Amino acid sequence: MKLPFFARLSPLAIIALLLAAVGLGMTLLKTWRYDVPLLPELTTTVWTIEARIGFVGEGGSSKVELRLPPRESMTRVIDENFVSRGYGLAILEADGEPRKATWTLRRTPQREQALYYQVKVRGSAVATDPSVPPFPPVPDYKEPLASAIQAVLSRAREQSADVFSFTEQTLLMLANSDDENVKVIRNVGDRPSFEHLVAEILAGARIPARIAYGIPLQRPLVEAALTPWLEVHNGKEWRGYDVGTGKPGYPPGFFIWRYDSNDLVKARGVRNVGKGFSTTQIRIPQMDVASLTGAAFAVQPFGIDLTRLPVSVQNLYHVVLMLPLGALVVAFMRVVVGVPTFGTFMPILIALAFRETQLAWGLALFLALVLVGLSLRLMLAQLRLLLVPRLAAILVVVVCLMLAVTVLSFRLGLEAGLSIALFPMVILAMTIERMSIVWEERGFGATLKETAGSLLVAVCGYYVMNEPHLEHLMFYFPELLLLVLSATLLLGAYSGYRLTELFRFGALARAG
Repeated sequence: MKLPFFARLSPLAIIALLLAAVGLGMTLLKTWRYDVPLLPELTTTVWTIEARIGFVGEGGSSKVELRLPPRESMTRVIDENFVSRGYGLAILEADGEPRKATWTLRRTPQREQALYYQVKVRGSAVATDPSVPPFPPVPDYKEPLASAIQAVLSRAREQSADVFSFTEQTLLMLANSDDENVKVIRNVGDRPSFEHLVAEILAGARIPARIAYGIPLQRPLVEAALTPWLEVHNGKEWRGYDVGTGKPGYPPGFFIWRYDSNDLVKARGVRNVGKGFSTTQIRIPQMDVASLTGAAFAVQPFGIDLTRLPVSVQNLYHVVLMLPLGALVVAFMRVVVGVPTFGTFMPILIALAFRETQLAWGLALFLALVLVGLSLRLMLAQLRLLLVPRLAAILVVVVCLMLAVTVLSFRLGLEAGLSIALFPMVILAMTIERMSIVWEERGFGATLKETAGSLLVAVCGYYVMNEPHLEHLMFYFPELLLLVLSATLLLGAYSGYRLTELFRFGALARAG
């Protein structure tokens, strides 16, 4: 009997798959749910909405209030700004009351003035209120309006199956201007808008409806007014409707500013108050949007949010999080390719130094230090020193060499030579010691081979650890460390041929 797939896997493979699944799952969740980009150069469209309040001062104290967007609409806002021009500003939000901005001034100049409120909005999905409204009371319609409304509601009820289909049928009937009942309804002139009249008609069927005032984000606008839009609730969710066509939905990118009333501004001590809304769009890096919202990092593993750390610590982790990738490169080059190196960490740290010295200068400085240090180490071998004192002596020699290169570079005006101090001194000392031992035990050829292999792996690690896309992924998606760990575990179980062994056994294969 054939076993299931997971039953045929080893415990190591199962652990590696679980680690990879968790790391990739958290990464995809962050990308899909919180809009954190996988590539740093990705951009997104952001709309700037500006509310302008114009008025003329009367010379005395003044107070101007602006109703701000509701809480559900603020989930789309990534930034907001107030332009007060000498006015005192207070942002008030009482329980159960909408948020509002209040500008005050003791002596208001007797001239035309303007106050501004700006919000930057992302996304095109309309944010609606999740609360469930109560059923409205039936309005006390006057005749002949009452009979006309009841006739329309009765016909709509016969041709519908639920609240939304009832609304659509009602709107379609109201769009028929030849119907006598519709003529009576449309002659009512004491409503702020036709949308309010439709909401009152739906209240006759005990259907919750309201008017949302907002701004469509489709094209740039200048000094525009808010657009009224009908919303209907079916007991589970709100849905918008175009009262002119009866079609469900909202205008593109509709940003809701207020419900039920267009009365956004209250003012005292000023006159000729007017308001207008202007919009424009720009493209900004998607990473800036994710950083401004703050919610982009809500799924960091173990609650870690690297962007909230001090800047100096963030800079440190930009480097530290690349070290596992360097270790993965070393493991792959040694286990799969078969490149010999002097230890495991030496190529990683040399590659790390190359990030600051640049590759060409780093290779030149590294080879110069190692060659001079190796020559001095072979001279020390004649003194027959013990291991620990010999290593300490090599360390002193390495420091003296680095100091000499730094001073000489400074006098010659070579700034690249000043970065020699970035090389890890202890690793250089251990490398020189290891090279000398290999030289004595296995000869010059083996030493040259391992030196070339170490530099090759360091160069590969340099390109991987210096790749800006990988640095972006590791810093903003640290859960990918689980994927690196999974790959490292799988490499640890590799027991096949190395690529270099294919050349060694090539002659034997051809002879067979």
